[in-house]
Amino acid sequence: MKNFSLSLLLLAVFGGVAAAADSQGILQVEIKSPAPDLVLSSAESWIDVRGSASTFGGMKQLDLFLVMDTSSSLRASDPEDQRLDGAIRLVESLPARSDTRVGIVEFDTSSELILPLTSDRAAVIHALRNLDRSGSTDLAGGIRTALSGLENGGRPGAVAMMLVFTDGKSKRQGGSKASRESEARAVRRAMQRAKTQGVAIHALLLGSDPRGGQLLREIAYATHGSFVQVRDPKSLPQAFLNLRTAGVDHVSLWVDGSPPIEARLIGSSFSARVPLHEGVNEIVATATSLHGVTRQRTIRVVVREPGCAELQVEARRDGIPALSVSNRAVEIVIDASRSMWGRMQGRPKMSIAKETMDAALEWLPEDLELSLRAYGNANPSEQHDCRDSELLVGLARNNRDRIREAIAGLRPNGQTPIAFALEQIAADFSDYRGERAVILVTDGIESCAGDPVAAARELQELGSVPVHVIGFGLSSDEDEDVRSLQAIAAASGGRFVTAGSAQELREAIGAMVGTPFQVWSGERSVARGALGSEERIRLPGGDYVVRLESLPPRQFQVRLSGEERLTLAFERDQGKVSQHARRSPAEYATCEAPADREFLAPAAPDEIGVIDEFAPESL
Repeated sequence: MKNFSLSLLLLAVFGGVAAAADSQGILQVEIKSPAPDLVLSSAESWIDVRGSASTFGGMKQLDLFLVMDTSSSLRASDPEDQRLDGAIRLVESLPARSDTRVGIVEFDTSSELILPLTSDRAAVIHALRNLDRSGSTDLAGGIRTALSGLENGGRPGAVAMMLVFTDGKSKRQGGSKASRESEARAVRRAMQRAKTQGVAIHALLLGSDPRGGQLLREIAYATHGSFVQVRDPKSLPQAFLNLRTAGVDHVSLWVDGSPPIEARLIGSSFSARVPLHEGVNEIVATATSLHGVTRQRTIRVVVREPGCAELQVEARRDGIPALSVSNRAVEIVIDASRSMWGRMQGRPKMSIAKETMDAALEWLPEDLELSLRAYGNANPSEQHDCRDSELLVGLARNNRDRIREAIAGLRPNGQTPIAFALEQIAADFSDYRGERAVILVTDGIESCAGDPVAAARELQELGSVPVHVIGFGLSSDEDEDVRSLQAIAAASGGRFVTAGSAQELREAIGAMVGTPFQVWSGERSVARGALGSEERIRLPGGDYVVRLESLPPRQFQVRLSGEERLTLAFERDQGKVSQHARRSPAEYATCEAPADREFLAPAAPDEIGVIDEFAPESL
């Protein structure tokens, strides 16, 4: 399946535990991992499935006797007492959710109850560590002693079983055929008693004795137990865990009917890694008990395209939301040429522009210095006045009412001398030393044979003065007007946006009045925005640099994670600028390319000019 550069997202949905009747109890299957409603991102196309399966999982009580061969032959067959380590690991692996009691019987020449049934696992482990090795092997006696311990100390309704360990070297190993047959009959009588009491016998043989192996296999299968044989004593610890003490023979998993994968089964716990494909994956775990009962459990895992991270950049000045962390001035240039009488959504474009600008003045912060210039307002188009551009309101902070009155008085009338208007802006900004930007709202291209691209470029002799262009009510995003207006923005490091409605015009203004920033991945600009716009930029998870085109410029390193929102906040307080990051979960969404109506004109990395005292900081 396809490997995504970001993490894959996994959604697991499942309910309770599945159970089926079994002669030894209730066969249960439970998938414990993935967890309910878990959502993960991963570039892998596999998932680890873990769970439990047992015939006593639904029972509250388990009574288990460890019947341990302690004959002297073990000094040679198991010199390092590996059987004790294995028995201890088995005790430690017993299901924590069941009320389990364990007892110990040792057998050699005779058998002895070493520890009656107890829930104190520490006491069981201590008793195991102190078993000796002497005498010969009385297997039948060991089984009988354990059965008596279960009969006398077992609890009604509890699952009863024993685990018999031996190296198979009988006390009559060198005796006659008759004596060996007598011993086998004694073992089979003990087996019949176990069947009558409903006790499963699990048997573990160390060595290769064929008669001992055949007899142990017979009593295990007859009582619905399991049998394991090992030849190397170093394998004993794992062999104890491989005994099917949970009453389960095997667990298989498959995805959407694919070939089954056998799970690793230790005690009652199973685990396996299964493949996934895009979309919905049905993972089925099937447990089979020692006597053929099966039970299934199914979960659904959804693999979907990686979710995107969200980046939001904001600013505050003296605790108040702001459009910049330094002094900032914006000159608004409005097209008042005759073409603005054209209708959009049934109304003149100029009427929509006036209403939008009037509303924008309400929410623009007071610390933003504004000025207003118009062109095509003074003389009719028949006069071909290509110097028809006037600064209607000079640059100031508290001039909103004056700008509102000037806009209300505009009448679409003349030509479109964009180049001449841009040439005048240098004088409008001549005495200002903070950040500067121009927002040009127009519905058409130059009509006076001027070169607005050259004018926008010459404006940069003052320093950085981006000209942001809003193409308002244009007929097509593909026509010559769009390409011409794009070029003006690109020549000055500004942004170009088309607006086809009052709402889009307002959004465009909001995205341009604040200090611009760019987001860089390596040497490539991948997104840009402006302070105060409340834009949420969606990006794949990874490392980025946010470059704020303030005065002086600043840049900061950020790390984004999929389906997480990072808010990078700049705070100016008493002339000092600090920054911090807030992280929160983001709603799932795929990464999207910038909207078709927006064209970016990023500056080259070496044009940012970050000064040393604002070296990159990691947030």
